[in-house]
Amino acid sequence: MTILRRVSIPSGLRGRARSGDRGSVHRRLVTAVVVDTVGYGAFLPLTFLYLSTATDIPVAELGVIITVASLAGLPVPLFAGHLVDRLGARPVLIAQTVAAAVGYTLYFWVQSWWPLLLGIVVVTVADRTYWAAWPVFVSEQVADGDSLDRWYAIVNAAKSASLAAGSGIASVALAVSGDGGLRAMLALNVATSVTAGVLFVSLRTPPRPPVPKETAPVGGWRALGSDRPYLTLTLGNTLLTYGWLISTLVLPVYLVRSVHLASWTAAFALMLKMSLTMLFQTTVAARLYHLRRTSTALAGTACFVVAVLLLACAAGSSSDVLAMTVVIVGVGFLALGEMLAAPATTSLAVAAAPEGSQGRYVSVFQLSWTLSSVSGPALVGYLLSKSMPVLWGAFIALMLAAALVFAGLRTRFPTHVDTKTQPST
Repeated sequence: MTILRRVSIPSGLRGRARSGDRGSVHRRLVTAVVVDTVGYGAFLPLTFLYLSTATDIPVAELGVIITVASLAGLPVPLFAGHLVDRLGARPVLIAQTVAAAVGYTLYFWVQSWWPLLLGIVVVTVADRTYWAAWPVFVSEQVADGDSLDRWYAIVNAAKSASLAAGSGIASVALAVSGDGGLRAMLALNVATSVTAGVLFVSLRTPPRPPVPKETAPVGGWRALGSDRPYLTLTLGNTLLTYGWLISTLVLPVYLVRSVHLASWTAAFALMLKMSLTMLFQTTVAARLYHLRRTSTALAGTACFVVAVLLLACAAGSSSDVLAMTVVIVGVGFLALGEMLAAPATTSLAVAAAPEGSQGRYVSVFQLSWTLSSVSGPALVGYLLSKSMPVLWGAFIALMLAAALVFAGLRTRFPTHVDTKTQPST
């Protein structure tokens, strides 16, 4: 890859909307994210419960079916990234919402194994496609002079707020309607997927400038395979994404079995983390525009290390009040780590991708989340079977390894790629 090609500025950073339409475009963008994520957040925590009650398939077999479908979805982001480069992110996202609606609709007829398997596969494909396309889509919607980092922070905050709202809606529905609330949340998820698709249709993306023929050969899979800084970034992000498993997989078991707190504290911890992200994500991003993206990711990784150390100390607290206080502070550092690292790594992944190959590059970067989500439950289960000190030590090792990777990347990217774009005034 030539130096000129490496420092080319992605199309998303050169302006995708006229200044007069910017506010309307951004409002519809946030609305689409909120609508889509509310339904997702309402049904996601109930997925296994719904499937286990709606079918006569044994729970063990159900788990195998879900795992097989997840593994089958591993290569989907790469194909989706190729489509993003061919067609643009917007039509891929629209197709994704249709696929999600179809897949979740199949969940209404999961009394036998084949519609269950088909529905899970379609939903998995839609989910993997979404995560491969949305970072590029956001970059396409960001106007010239606006901040890509700021908008990833806004989207992250909107997602956290929507997930929290969805969880609240699901709790009320189950309390009022019992098992009937499960089908209601499934219907809500289908409806919000369709609505989000309509909103994505309304977001017009100006045509992308053609890639000059003389520079076209440097893009694509071959260039990506030899792009060591980008692959190293993907490695660092893969290690870092295991930190997101702490609040969802580790804390529910740890707080009840090791710290001996009430079961509601696990749900409270997750709600607290999402609430902190919702309230302070954009503020944290605004305060740290002076830091490079790699430095911000490194700071986020350090917060994860502090969080793990604090949470590990909670088990030795002399009282429940002290233990809960330590847990709250630890969860606060988890939230801060996410607020620092997530927008920084995503914007760096988009900014470092060559023109015309952003979809493929970002799809490889997003495999970080796929790998940790697929391997995470098995890893956490194995570590829990050993001991909590072993588990916490493993997570500290993962975070320190990620920190070393990000520290090494501080001199590997050109200045304009690693420097955050400032918000327009």
